[in-house]
Amino acid sequence: MALVAAALPASAINALDLVGYAVCHRIPERSFIIAGNQLPVCARDTGMFIGVLMGVIVFAVLPRRRAAGFPRAPFTFALLAFFLAWAFDGFNSYLLLLLGHQFLYMPQNWLRLVTGAFMGVALSAFVVPLFNQAVWPPEQTLEEPSVASWKDILRLMAIALAVIAIVLWQPAFLYGPLALLSVVGVIGLLAMVNGLFIVIFSHRAQKITHWARLLPFLLMGLAMTALEIGAIDYARATLTRTLGLPY
Repeated sequence: MALVAAALPASAINALDLVGYAVCHRIPERSFIIAGNQLPVCARDTGMFIGVLMGVIVFAVLPRRRAAGFPRAPFTFALLAFFLAWAFDGFNSYLLLLLGHQFLYMPQNWLRLVTGAFMGVALSAFVVPLFNQAVWPPEQTLEEPSVASWKDILRLMAIALAVIAIVLWQPAFLYGPLALLSVVGVIGLLAMVNGLFIVIFSHRAQKITHWARLLPFLLMGLAMTALEIGAIDYARATLTRTLGLPY
């Protein structure tokens, strides 16, 4: 993926901003700038979408990739702590915009990235079993939780820390790969959710036995995602011009 991103022309990389425009405020001061280019989504969303993408990929290569159980206590509480940190820092950051001055502490992009990355990997621990429950017949899933030990928690934390370290490193050659990964995270998550809705509403839940039979649903989910992104971009651009908003 990094090689693909490196081979893309600047115009194609900049087109990724259209995806970010649909899901993120893209305030420059709250985003990372690499090699003079703003990443498609803000610091928090960069961590979250790359984190969830990497988390799902790691789950996919593990022996328990078809685990259909949600994380159990106390591991759920650890993942909940990641979510609460993300929500708390986001609330504090929003109050700065609302009030115009610092509330509890001064928000920082590195902190937005940290809470976003940990939120992303926590989200992946719930996305995987939800996907397995909705798609595969019970006999093709494992009656095990996606997170069953502190080793699993440490693995997720290692993924988050790797994402944080790479983004904070910020060498110029990483702009393309990071921009692409964040956008793939956005599109992949939305396409998966849309695909699952189509599976459920077409009464195919827990009846798909092979990836080849799932592919049409995922492609329809991808098409829905493209339409949603286009519609949101158009609506946002129209409202921005009409109301004279800065973003």
